[in-house]
Amino acid sequence: MLKNRNIALVIILSIITCGIYQLYWLWVTISALDNEGQNSNMPAIAQFILMFFYVGFILFGLNADANINAIKAKRGIPTSDNKVLYIILGIFLPIVLVCLVQNEINKLTPAA
Repeated sequence: MLKNRNIALVIILSIITCGIYQLYWLWVTISALDNEGQNSNMPAIAQFILMFFYVGFILFGLNADANINAIKAKRGIPTSDNKVLYIILGIFLPIVLVCLVQNEINKLTPAA
């Protein structure tokens, strides 16, 4: 299930825990997006394992964009194609990619 999270808190916890919270966030987010969007080209566990290699954030961005757009389409919300942006951020600034994906999730979920 998608969860509304504070973006600043995600960044701070990722820094304080030396990336451990970011790994947790990635696993939870990949699983939730795959379950709700059902528009992924690989299993969640494969995406998570690839996070330990450089290509992981690129694939995460592509799958996150596809799943977010699938969720938006199901709910009748206009979709946007952010694949190129997510690829560039996945290569150079993965933490910004995390922020943008969480921002899109926050738009789709009610505030807790």
